[in-house]
Amino acid sequence: MMSFKKLVKGGLAALMALSLAACEASEGSSGKSTSTETTSDYVAAGDLKSYTIGTLGPTTGDYAVYGLAVTNAVKLAVEDYNAAKGTNIKVDVQDSQGDQTQALNIYNKFVSDTKVAGIIGGTVSGESYAIAVQSKDTGVPIITPSGTAANITDEGGPNVFRACYTDPQQAKQVADFTYETLGLKKAAMIYNSDDDYSTGVAEAFKAEFESKGGKVVLSEAFSTSDQDFSSQLTKIAAEDVDVLFVPNYYEKDVQIAKQARNLGIKAQIVGADGWDGATSVAGNDASAIEGVIFINQYSPDMESVQDIMKKYKEKFGTDINSFGINAYD
Repeated sequence: MMSFKKLVKGGLAALMALSLAACEASEGSSGKSTSTETTSDYVAAGDLKSYTIGTLGPTTGDYAVYGLAVTNAVKLAVEDYNAAKGTNIKVDVQDSQGDQTQALNIYNKFVSDTKVAGIIGGTVSGESYAIAVQSKDTGVPIITPSGTAANITDEGGPNVFRACYTDPQQAKQVADFTYETLGLKKAAMIYNSDDDYSTGVAEAFKAEFESKGGKVVLSEAFSTSDQDFSSQLTKIAAEDVDVLFVPNYYEKDVQIAKQARNLGIKAQIVGADGWDGATSVAGNDASAIEGVIFINQYSPDMESVQDIMKKYKEKFGTDINSFGINAYD
Protein backbone atom coordinates (compact mmCIF):
# COMPACT_ATOMS: atom_id res chain seq x y z
CA MET A 1 0.00 0.00 0.00
CA MET A 2 1.37 3.39 -0.95
CA SER A 3 0.17 6.72 0.30
CA PHE A 4 0.94 10.34 -0.33
CA LYS A 5 1.77 12.25 2.81
CA LYS A 6 1.93 15.92 3.53
CA LEU A 7 4.47 17.22 6.00
CA VAL A 8 2.80 19.48 8.52
CA LYS A 9 4.20 21.13 11.58
CA GLY A 10 4.38 18.48 14.27
CA GLY A 11 3.58 15.42 12.21
CA LEU A 12 2.38 13.70 9.05
CA ALA A 13 -1.10 13.65 7.58
CA ALA A 14 -2.13 11.08 4.98
CA LEU A 15 -3.66 12.61 1.86
CA MET A 16 -4.50 9.61 -0.25
CA ALA A 17 -3.71 5.92 -0.61
CA LEU A 18 -2.81 4.00 -3.75
CA SER A 19 -2.76 0.22 -4.08
CA LEU A 20 0.42 -1.50 -5.21
CA ALA A 21 1.78 -5.00 -4.87
CA ALA A 22 4.16 -4.79 -1.94
CA CYS A 23 6.52 -7.60 -2.72
CA GLU A 24 8.44 -8.17 -5.93
CA ALA A 25 10.62 -11.17 -6.61
CA SER A 26 13.70 -11.05 -8.80
CA GLU A 27 12.73 -10.78 -12.46
CA GLY A 28 14.71 -11.28 -15.61
CA SER A 29 17.89 -12.32 -13.82
CA SER A 30 20.00 -15.12 -15.16
CA GLY A 31 22.03 -15.33 -11.95
CA LYS A 32 22.31 -18.83 -10.51
CA SER A 33 23.51 -20.08 -7.16
CA THR A 34 26.89 -21.68 -7.79
CA SER A 35 27.75 -22.68 -4.24
CA THR A 36 27.25 -26.37 -3.49
CA GLU A 37 26.89 -25.70 0.22
CA THR A 38 25.18 -22.58 1.53
CA THR A 39 24.10 -21.35 4.92
CA SER A 40 20.56 -22.34 3.99
CA ASP A 41 21.77 -25.92 3.51
CA TYR A 42 23.27 -25.89 7.00
CA VAL A 43 20.11 -24.58 8.62
CA ALA A 44 17.88 -26.99 6.72
CA ALA A 45 19.91 -29.86 8.09
CA GLY A 46 19.66 -28.55 11.65
CA ASP A 47 17.00 -27.39 14.06
CA LEU A 48 14.47 -25.22 12.24
CA LYS A 49 13.20 -23.93 15.56
CA SER A 50 16.55 -22.36 16.39
CA TYR A 51 18.35 -20.29 13.80
CA THR A 52 19.47 -16.72 13.18
CA ILE A 53 18.30 -13.96 10.87
CA GLY A 54 20.96 -11.42 9.99
CA THR A 55 20.04 -7.76 9.62
CA LEU A 56 22.24 -5.36 7.71
CA GLY A 57 21.79 -1.60 7.67
CA PRO A 58 22.94 1.74 9.09
CA THR A 59 22.27 1.94 12.82
CA THR A 60 24.70 4.85 13.12
CA GLY A 61 25.52 7.69 10.75
CA ASP A 62 23.45 9.77 8.37
CA TYR A 63 20.86 7.08 7.61
CA ALA A 64 20.50 5.71 11.14
CA VAL A 65 16.81 6.58 11.39
CA TYR A 66 16.20 4.03 8.63
CA GLY A 67 18.54 1.30 9.84
CA LEU A 68 17.32 1.51 13.42
CA ALA A 69 13.70 1.29 12.29
CA VAL A 70 14.50 -1.84 10.28
CA THR A 71 16.49 -3.63 12.99
CA ASN A 72 14.02 -2.72 15.74
CA ALA A 73 11.08 -3.87 13.63
CA VAL A 74 12.78 -7.18 12.84
CA LYS A 75 13.46 -7.72 16.54
CA LEU A 76 9.81 -7.00 17.32
CA ALA A 77 8.54 -9.31 14.58
CA VAL A 78 10.82 -12.15 15.68
CA GLU A 79 9.77 -11.64 19.30
CA ASP A 80 6.11 -11.89 18.27
CA TYR A 81 6.79 -14.96 16.11
CA ASN A 82 8.75 -16.76 18.81
CA ALA A 83 5.97 -16.13 21.33
CA ALA A 84 3.31 -17.43 18.93
CA LYS A 85 5.19 -20.44 17.53
CA GLY A 86 7.42 -21.54 20.41
CA THR A 87 10.55 -21.04 18.33
CA ASN A 88 13.94 -19.65 19.33
CA ILE A 89 14.84 -17.53 16.32
CA LYS A 90 17.58 -15.00 16.99
CA VAL A 91 18.51 -11.73 15.27
CA ASP A 92 22.11 -10.73 14.54
CA VAL A 93 22.18 -6.95 14.07
CA GLN A 94 25.11 -5.49 12.14
CA ASP A 95 25.75 -1.80 11.44
CA SER A 96 26.71 -1.03 7.83
CA GLN A 97 26.75 2.76 8.38
CA GLY A 98 25.20 2.91 4.90
CA ASP A 99 28.58 2.07 3.37
CA GLN A 100 28.77 -0.47 0.55
CA THR A 101 32.18 -1.85 1.55
CA GLN A 102 31.07 -2.31 5.14
CA ALA A 103 27.86 -3.94 3.92
CA LEU A 104 29.84 -6.46 1.86
CA ASN A 105 32.04 -7.27 4.86
CA ILE A 106 28.96 -7.93 6.97
CA TYR A 107 27.40 -9.99 4.21
CA ASN A 108 30.50 -12.20 4.02
CA LYS A 109 30.38 -12.62 7.81
CA PHE A 110 26.78 -13.78 7.61
CA VAL A 111 27.56 -16.20 4.78
CA SER A 112 30.28 -17.85 6.86
CA ASP A 113 27.93 -18.30 9.83
CA THR A 114 26.13 -21.63 9.44
CA LYS A 115 23.32 -20.54 11.77
CA VAL A 116 22.27 -17.57 9.60
CA ALA A 117 19.28 -18.71 7.56
CA GLY A 118 18.86 -15.49 5.62
CA ILE A 119 19.48 -11.76 5.57
CA ILE A 120 17.10 -8.83 5.93
CA GLY A 121 18.90 -5.93 4.26
CA GLY A 122 20.39 -3.78 3.04
CA THR A 123 18.46 -0.77 4.05
CA VAL A 124 19.47 1.89 1.51
CA SER A 125 19.71 1.11 -2.19
CA GLY A 126 23.49 1.29 -2.65
CA GLU A 127 24.34 -1.32 -0.06
CA SER A 128 21.34 -3.44 -1.07
CA TYR A 129 22.58 -3.59 -4.65
CA ALA A 130 26.14 -4.44 -3.58
CA ILE A 131 25.14 -7.47 -1.53
CA ALA A 132 22.51 -8.57 -4.06
CA VAL A 133 25.13 -8.89 -6.80
CA GLN A 134 27.59 -10.57 -4.43
CA SER A 135 24.96 -13.08 -3.34
CA LYS A 136 24.71 -14.71 -6.76
CA ASP A 137 27.69 -16.85 -5.80
CA THR A 138 26.13 -18.16 -2.58
CA GLY A 139 22.37 -18.33 -2.95
CA VAL A 140 21.74 -17.11 0.61
CA PRO A 141 18.19 -15.69 0.79
CA ILE A 142 18.12 -11.89 0.97
CA ILE A 143 15.15 -9.58 1.25
CA THR A 144 15.53 -5.82 1.40
CA PRO A 145 12.63 -4.07 3.10
CA SER A 146 13.51 -0.71 1.60
CA GLY A 147 16.05 -0.90 -1.24
CA THR A 148 14.04 0.64 -4.05
CA ALA A 149 16.64 0.74 -6.86
CA ALA A 150 15.33 -1.45 -9.70
CA ASN A 151 18.73 -3.05 -10.33
CA ILE A 152 18.72 -4.79 -6.93
CA THR A 153 16.39 -7.51 -8.17
CA ASP A 154 17.22 -7.04 -11.85
CA GLU A 155 20.90 -7.88 -11.35
CA GLY A 156 20.78 -9.89 -8.13
CA GLY A 157 20.28 -13.64 -8.14
CA PRO A 158 16.98 -15.55 -7.84
CA ASN A 159 17.54 -15.55 -4.07
CA VAL A 160 17.08 -11.75 -3.87
CA PHE A 161 13.70 -10.23 -3.02
CA ARG A 162 12.26 -6.89 -1.94
CA ALA A 163 9.32 -5.87 0.27
CA CYS A 164 8.93 -2.43 -1.29
CA TYR A 165 8.19 -0.76 -4.58
CA THR A 166 10.93 0.20 -7.04
CA ASP A 167 12.17 3.69 -7.85
CA PRO A 168 10.45 3.75 -11.27
CA GLN A 169 7.18 2.69 -9.64
CA GLN A 170 7.20 5.40 -6.98
CA ALA A 171 8.47 8.07 -9.38
CA LYS A 172 5.61 7.33 -11.77
CA GLN A 173 3.05 7.72 -8.99
CA VAL A 174 4.58 11.03 -7.85
CA ALA A 175 4.70 12.37 -11.41
CA ASP A 176 1.11 11.33 -12.10
CA PHE A 177 -0.10 12.86 -8.82
CA THR A 178 1.81 16.09 -9.45
CA TYR A 179 0.52 16.54 -12.99
CA GLU A 180 -3.01 15.18 -12.74
CA THR A 181 -4.10 15.84 -9.14
CA LEU A 182 -2.09 18.94 -8.26
CA GLY A 183 -2.31 20.29 -11.81
CA LEU A 184 1.32 21.44 -11.83
CA LYS A 185 3.07 21.48 -15.22
CA LYS A 186 6.45 23.23 -14.86
CA ALA A 187 9.01 21.46 -12.68
CA ALA A 188 12.61 21.56 -11.56
CA MET A 189 14.56 18.81 -9.81
CA ILE A 190 17.52 18.76 -7.44
CA TYR A 191 19.08 15.37 -6.80
CA ASN A 192 22.23 13.64 -5.52
CA SER A 193 24.27 12.43 -8.50
CA ASP A 194 26.40 10.26 -6.17
CA ASP A 195 23.42 8.22 -5.02
CA ASP A 196 21.70 5.40 -6.94
CA TYR A 197 18.37 5.99 -5.21
CA SER A 198 18.22 9.74 -5.82
CA THR A 199 19.39 9.48 -9.43
CA GLY A 200 17.03 6.64 -10.26
CA VAL A 201 13.96 8.37 -8.87
CA ALA A 202 14.85 11.68 -10.54
CA GLU A 203 15.31 10.10 -13.97
CA ALA A 204 12.06 8.15 -13.73
CA PHE A 205 10.10 11.19 -12.52
CA LYS A 206 11.34 13.31 -15.43
CA ALA A 207 10.44 10.65 -17.99
CA GLU A 208 6.92 10.14 -16.65
CA PHE A 209 6.18 13.82 -15.97
CA GLU A 210 7.19 14.86 -19.49
CA SER A 211 5.35 11.93 -21.06
CA LYS A 212 2.15 13.38 -19.59
CA GLY A 213 2.82 16.84 -21.02
CA GLY A 214 4.69 18.47 -18.17
CA LYS A 215 8.13 20.02 -18.52
CA VAL A 216 11.18 19.62 -16.29
CA VAL A 217 13.02 22.84 -17.09
CA LEU A 218 16.01 22.25 -14.81
CA SER A 219 17.68 19.12 -13.40
CA GLU A 220 20.27 20.27 -10.88
CA ALA A 221 22.72 17.78 -9.37
CA PHE A 222 24.81 17.90 -6.20
CA SER A 223 27.32 15.66 -4.41
CA THR A 224 26.86 13.82 -1.12
CA SER A 225 29.38 16.07 0.65
CA ASP A 226 27.58 19.28 -0.37
CA GLN A 227 25.89 21.35 2.32
CA ASP A 228 25.30 24.56 0.36
CA PHE A 229 22.77 24.28 -2.46
CA SER A 230 22.47 27.99 -3.22
CA SER A 231 24.05 27.69 -6.67
CA GLN A 232 21.52 25.11 -7.85
CA LEU A 233 18.59 26.75 -6.09
CA THR A 234 19.38 30.22 -7.45
CA LYS A 235 19.07 28.82 -10.98
CA ILE A 236 15.79 27.16 -10.04
CA ALA A 237 14.44 30.37 -8.48
CA ALA A 238 15.03 32.20 -11.76
CA GLU A 239 12.78 29.73 -13.62
CA ASP A 240 9.69 30.39 -11.45
CA VAL A 241 8.62 26.73 -11.53
CA ASP A 242 5.31 25.35 -10.19
CA VAL A 243 6.86 22.36 -8.49
CA LEU A 244 10.26 21.39 -7.11
CA PHE A 245 10.97 17.65 -7.05
CA VAL A 246 13.43 16.75 -4.27
CA PRO A 247 14.12 12.96 -4.30
CA ASN A 248 16.86 12.47 -1.72
CA TYR A 249 17.19 11.13 1.81
CA TYR A 250 15.58 13.18 4.53
CA GLU A 251 18.61 15.10 5.87
CA LYS A 252 19.49 16.54 2.46
CA ASP A 253 15.81 17.05 1.69
CA VAL A 254 15.30 19.22 4.77
CA GLN A 255 18.47 21.23 4.07
CA ILE A 256 17.35 21.85 0.49
CA ALA A 257 13.82 22.82 1.52
CA LYS A 258 15.08 25.33 4.09
CA GLN A 259 17.54 26.90 1.65
CA ALA A 260 14.90 27.00 -1.10
CA ARG A 261 12.44 28.87 1.10
CA ASN A 262 15.18 31.26 2.23
CA LEU A 263 15.81 32.10 -1.43
CA GLY A 264 12.14 32.86 -1.94
CA ILE A 265 11.21 29.72 -3.87
CA LYS A 266 7.49 29.23 -3.32
CA ALA A 267 7.00 26.20 -5.58
CA GLN A 268 5.22 23.16 -4.22
CA ILE A 269 7.87 20.71 -3.03
CA VAL A 270 7.21 17.04 -3.75
CA GLY A 271 9.42 14.08 -3.02
CA ALA A 272 9.92 10.35 -2.76
CA ASP A 273 9.92 8.05 0.26
CA GLY A 274 13.35 9.27 1.38
CA TRP A 275 11.50 12.16 3.02
CA ASP A 276 10.27 9.75 5.70
CA GLY A 277 12.15 10.89 8.81
CA ALA A 278 12.28 14.58 7.87
CA THR A 279 10.49 15.74 10.99
CA SER A 280 13.21 14.13 13.12
CA VAL A 281 15.85 16.56 11.79
CA ALA A 282 13.75 19.63 11.00
CA GLY A 283 14.45 21.21 14.39
CA ASN A 284 12.26 23.71 16.18
CA ASP A 285 11.48 25.59 12.98
CA ALA A 286 9.74 23.16 10.66
CA SER A 287 8.02 25.86 8.60
CA ALA A 288 10.26 25.19 5.58
CA ILE A 289 8.95 21.64 5.22
CA GLU A 290 5.34 22.41 6.03
CA GLY A 291 3.21 21.47 3.03
CA VAL A 292 5.77 19.16 1.42
CA ILE A 293 4.08 16.19 -0.26
CA PHE A 294 5.87 12.87 -0.62
CA ILE A 295 5.00 9.28 -1.41
CA ASN A 296 5.27 6.49 1.11
CA GLN A 297 4.81 2.75 1.25
CA TYR A 298 2.00 2.21 3.72
CA SER A 299 -1.26 3.68 4.94
CA PRO A 300 -1.36 4.43 8.69
CA ASP A 301 -5.15 4.07 8.55
CA MET A 302 -4.94 0.29 8.06
CA GLU A 303 -5.80 -1.65 11.22
CA SER A 304 -2.91 -4.09 10.80
CA VAL A 305 -0.47 -1.19 10.41
CA GLN A 306 -1.88 0.59 13.45
CA ASP A 307 -1.22 -2.52 15.53
CA ILE A 308 2.44 -2.57 14.46
CA MET A 309 2.77 1.17 15.06
CA LYS A 310 1.37 0.84 18.57
CA LYS A 311 3.57 -2.10 19.55
CA TYR A 312 6.67 -0.43 18.15
CA LYS A 313 6.00 2.83 20.01
CA GLU A 314 5.42 0.97 23.27
CA LYS A 315 8.63 -1.03 22.96
CA PHE A 316 11.06 1.53 21.53
CA GLY A 317 9.53 4.84 22.60
CA THR A 318 9.52 6.34 19.11
CA ASP A 319 7.35 6.25 16.00
CA ILE A 320 8.01 3.66 13.32
CA ASN A 321 8.60 4.71 9.70
CA SER A 322 7.94 2.98 6.38
CA PHE A 323 11.27 1.16 6.48
CA GLY A 324 10.28 -0.39 9.80
CA ILE A 325 6.77 -1.26 8.62
CA ASN A 326 8.17 -3.15 5.63
CA ALA A 327 10.81 -4.83 7.78
CA TYR A 328 8.21 -6.11 10.24
CA ASP A 329 6.09 -7.38 7.39
